[in-house]
Amino acid sequence: MIMVWMLRWMILVQVLSVTFLLCLTYPDKQNGNHCGPMCSKGEYITGHHTPLSTDLVRGIVNSRPVVNFYRLITSLKRGYSLTHALNIFHMLGFVHQESHRTQWDVLWAHESPFISGNLTNKVHHNQKVSQVPGMQQITHKAKLTTQGGLKYVPKSFLIPQQKLNFLEEVKKNKHKNRLWMQKNIEHRGNQVKKLQELDLNKESIIQEYISNPYLAQGRKMSLGIYVIVTSVDPLRVYIVDTKYVIRCTSKLYDPEDFTDPRTCITDGVDQSNAANFRLELEKGKDQITVKYKYKEDTGSNVVFAREGYDTYWIQSQLYDAVRDVFEQKWSSIKHYINPTRRDSFFCITRWDFVPDEDFNLHLLEANMSPNMPDAEHPFYVSFFTSTLYSLLRISGVGDIRKNNSTRPSYIIRDSDVMLNSIPSCYNSSNISCNNEEYLLCPQCMTKSQIEMLKALVFEHLNRHGVKRVFHTQRMDDFSSNNTQRVNTNLGSSFDLYHDWLSHKCQLDMYWCY
Repeated sequence: MIMVWMLRWMILVQVLSVTFLLCLTYPDKQNGNHCGPMCSKGEYITGHHTPLSTDLVRGIVNSRPVVNFYRLITSLKRGYSLTHALNIFHMLGFVHQESHRTQWDVLWAHESPFISGNLTNKVHHNQKVSQVPGMQQITHKAKLTTQGGLKYVPKSFLIPQQKLNFLEEVKKNKHKNRLWMQKNIEHRGNQVKKLQELDLNKESIIQEYISNPYLAQGRKMSLGIYVIVTSVDPLRVYIVDTKYVIRCTSKLYDPEDFTDPRTCITDGVDQSNAANFRLELEKGKDQITVKYKYKEDTGSNVVFAREGYDTYWIQSQLYDAVRDVFEQKWSSIKHYINPTRRDSFFCITRWDFVPDEDFNLHLLEANMSPNMPDAEHPFYVSFFTSTLYSLLRISGVGDIRKNNSTRPSYIIRDSDVMLNSIPSCYNSSNISCNNEEYLLCPQCMTKSQIEMLKALVFEHLNRHGVKRVFHTQRMDDFSSNNTQRVNTNLGSSFDLYHDWLSHKCQLDMYWCY
C-alpha cells in the first residue's frame, strides 16, 4: 500500500512539473498574457511574443562559433579524415557547416583555399583560416627539395629542368655507387632506382636515396613531427615536442633488392607493422621507465636511447632542420602575406625524416594539412587529438566566441609586455628611440609592436605540449651574460621579439622555451 501511494505522489509531482513548465513557456491567449497564466499581465519572461523554449534554443545556436569545412565532400572522397577535427571543434563549442557561406568564424581547409578567389584579402579580422598563404614554398616537394641550400635535404633535382645539373653531380661523384629515388612531383609514386634505370625525360624529382637507413626491428623507418605556424611576420613556429609519427615498411629491409617498395619506402604502405612497432616501443618505455627513471617521454625516445643514440641530438636536429628551412624560405613566404590580415592564418604540417644508421636525420618532405586517419593509425588516436587541441589553443581558435574578437589585445594587458629589467630605460634622461638600445623601452614602443608582443604572450600562455622552434635550442644566446642577437634574416619584427624574449628569459627560464 505504501509503495502504491509513493508511486501516485511521484506521478503527481511529474505532472505538476510539466504543467508548470508549459505555463511558463506558452502564452495565455485567453487572458491576453504572453508569459503564461501563472504570472500577471506585463511580467514578461522572454520579452518577446514567442515561446521561451524557442528563444533559448535559437539563442544558444546563434551564440556558438561556426567552423566551415572547406570543400568537405572533395576532401572526404580523397580519404581525408575529419574525425578528430570534428570532435575537438564540438568540444570547444563550435557548430559546423558544409556550405560556401562566408558567415563563419573558422575555415578548416585540407586543400589550399587560396587558389580560387582572393581569400587572403577577404578574411575579416575576427576570422581564422587553417592555411597560411605561401606555405607551398615548403609543402610543395619541388620547391622544398630542388632549390638547394638546405642542409638536411638530400641532393635533389627537378627533371627534366635540372637534368644537366644532375648529370654534373653524377660525374663529380662517379666513384660513389649511389641509389636514387624518382618521385612523382604531386604525390605518391616513388621508386628506388640505379642510375641507369632513371628516366631523365619524365617530369619528376630525383633525390639521393639514403641507402644506410636506421632499421627498426629490421624495417626501414621514417620519423614524422608536427610543425605549427601561427604567424609569418613576425615568424612564430612551434614543434609538437618529443612526439613522433613512426612509419615502417611492411616488409623487412633488403639492401640488395629495391624492386619491392614495401621493403624500402615507408610512404603509402600497409602500416600494420608500424602499429606493432609502436606497441613494442610502449612496452619498452614501461620497462625502461622503472629501471632508468625516465620521466614524461615517448616510447620511441626511450628505445632510441636504449640503443645508444643521444635523444637530445635527435631533437636538436629536428629543431635545426625546421629553423634552417624557414630561414631559407621566409622571404618567399612573406611575399604572399597581406600585412593587414597576417593574424588571420595558421597551419599545421607534418615533416618526414629518414634517419640513417648513425641517426643523422634527412628531411624528405613537409606535408600540408597532414591526414590523421583512425583506420590507418589507430594507435595514435590520443596523439592526434592532443596535437589538434594544441593547434587550436595556441592559434586562438579555442578562445573564439561568437561576435567577440579573439585578438590578444582583449586578453593580454599592455603591462604584460612591458619590460622593467632594462635600467637604461629609467636611468637615462636622454632616451633616443632611434637608438637600438632603447627600442624595448615602454616610451619607445609603437602600438603595433605592443600588439605583436601581446600575440606572443597569448601563444606562450596557451601552449599545450609545443615549444618554439626559434630560441628553444639557443639558450646560450640569451643567458644572463649574453644578450647578443642571433643573426637571422627574418625581419625587424622578429628581431624585436627575439630581444624581448631574451630579456624575459634572463629573469625566468619559463620564457626560454
